[in-house]
Amino acid sequence: MAGSIQRRLISITSLVLVVFLTSTGWVLDRTYSASIVQGAEEQLKLVIYALMGIAEEEGASLVFNQSLADPRLAQAESGLYAIVTDASSKVLWRSPSLQSIDSSNFSDNLSFKNITPGVFSFSNINSAQAKFQLSYAVIWEGIDPNQVVFTAIVDQAEYRAAIAQFRQNLWLGLGGATLFFILAQLLALGWGLKPLLVMQKEVRELEQGSRHELSNEYPVELSALAENLQRFASHEQQQRVRYRQALDNLAHSLKTPLSVLRNALAEVVPDKVLLGDQIDQMQDTVSRQLARVVVSAPVLLNTEVEVGELAKKLVRTLEVAFPQMDLLLEVSGQPKLRIDEGDLLEILGNVIENACKYGKYSVHISIDVVPASKASDAAVSMSIEDDGPGIPVAKREEVLARGLRLDTQVSGQGIGLAVAKELVALYAGRLSLGDSAMGGAKIAIHFPVKSL
Repeated sequence: MAGSIQRRLISITSLVLVVFLTSTGWVLDRTYSASIVQGAEEQLKLVIYALMGIAEEEGASLVFNQSLADPRLAQAESGLYAIVTDASSKVLWRSPSLQSIDSSNFSDNLSFKNITPGVFSFSNINSAQAKFQLSYAVIWEGIDPNQVVFTAIVDQAEYRAAIAQFRQNLWLGLGGATLFFILAQLLALGWGLKPLLVMQKEVRELEQGSRHELSNEYPVELSALAENLQRFASHEQQQRVRYRQALDNLAHSLKTPLSVLRNALAEVVPDKVLLGDQIDQMQDTVSRQLARVVVSAPVLLNTEVEVGELAKKLVRTLEVAFPQMDLLLEVSGQPKLRIDEGDLLEILGNVIENACKYGKYSVHISIDVVPASKASDAAVSMSIEDDGPGIPVAKREEVLARGLRLDTQVSGQGIGLAVAKELVALYAGRLSLGDSAMGGAKIAIHFPVKSL
């Protein structure tokens, strides 16, 4: 799925943020509006209680001679009103604030019927000027009729203005918070995704040839990816160099045999032995160069190889091929390597086979796990020793070169140790030659575990 990771993250997080803040704003708005309406109801209850407290019986009716508790009830068109009616909705008393209002039109929007005594009845009057109404019916002994309904009314304008002000402040605040969080996440994503952008830039520079390796300053989440990319880049670079060198070597190596063949063919009676030697030499040259080209380590190493088990299988095979040799294998611990199994088999096979070829009676193979220390990482160490003639110090570098054999009586092309050395180097290891305690040669192979 194509597209920018940053754009995707910003889109989804912005969507989640907007939905969350909108839902939060809706809940807060509904909660605040409900609390405002409840506050209006509580205020009207206080008015009704105050009216009931100053009501006095005068004959068979009620009178309100004392001063009203809320001064707005005495102020014309103050927005707070009170009416006392009987069960038939006949007005027994109304507050002075209603004196200048047409009570007939005003009362048409009110309802005083079907009110259960002792229970508050709150309603919302949707008239030209919306109002809240709270009615409370009581049974008042001594008056006729004895059911009296106390009703308090208040204009909604003040409450609606408070709700509108709160709603405006709420959505302005949430809108500002949304913009702030989106800006903050832009900055956070820019900072968080910066290593990816750096990696993208460095990979482009690798492709252009202006950079030879990736930098090491990547976060933990990208370190493995950077390591694999670096390995891939190094692998491709080594392959290009190897192909070029192999072709150069092949062209150079074939010049002399071709010249000899050309001169030999010019003779009346060609020297068949000479022609055969030159053809064999050309065949060996082609084989060596092809072997050099195919030596390569896999770019990604995801599986571990049990070194000890693979070595045991190899030793059993070589015991059949060299029945006269005594092969002793010692494995300490449980050595494991992240390496291609075929490459490890090629390395050990070439080295142990050479030891069997040049040894007299026995070959000793030891594989150990070297624990990590302050100076070095953990490693797997292998040594192959034989009791043959050994390799002189002055010839050891030459032995590791392709195509050179100290003993020409032994069959082969002389590329076994060279292939093993190149494969070991591709896995960041090292191969060295030394003297064996058995009197022959000792080949030591060292693989750092961390780099694999």
